[in-house]
Amino acid sequence: MYFVNKDQLNAKLKYIQQLTEQYEENKHNHFAFERIAQMLIESSVDIGNMIIDGFILRDPGNYKDVIDILALEQVISKETQQNINQTVDVRKQFVHYYDELDTANLMTLFDNALPFYRQFIQEVIQFVESENVPITAFGKKGD
Repeated sequence: MYFVNKDQLNAKLKYIQQLTEQYEENKHNHFAFERIAQMLIESSVDIGNMIIDGFILRDPGNYKDVIDILALEQVISKETQQNINQTVDVRKQFVHYYDELDTANLMTLFDNALPFYRQFIQEVIQFVESENVPITAFGKKGD
C-alpha cells in the first residue's frame, strides 16, 4: 500500500495552480515575481518529494534529482522535466543571490516554463489517479 496524504497533495497542487494564475498579473512587480517564481520551484519539488516518499521511489540527491526521478518513473513527461529543471537551475539565485537577480532574464525563463508548471499539475493528478493501488489519506484526529 502506498501512503500519500491526498488532501495535502491536492492543497499543494492547488497552490501551484494559484501561483500560475497570479503570475501574469503580478510578474511586473519585482518582489511578487521573485516570490511566485521561487515558490513554483519549491512547491513542485515538495510535491515531487511527496510522490517519491509515498510511492517508495529512489532517494533524490538534490532538487533537480527530484524532478528527474518523476520523469524516470513516468509521473511527468520529459518535456515537463526539462522545462521545470531549467527553473530549478536558478533556484540558488533566489535563495543566495537575491540582491543580484537579473529579473529580465529570469522572467523570460519563467514565461517559457509557466505552461509546463500547469502541465506538471495535470501529470501528477493523472499519475496518482492512474495508480491501481489505494492511496491512504492521513488527516488530523477527528477528520
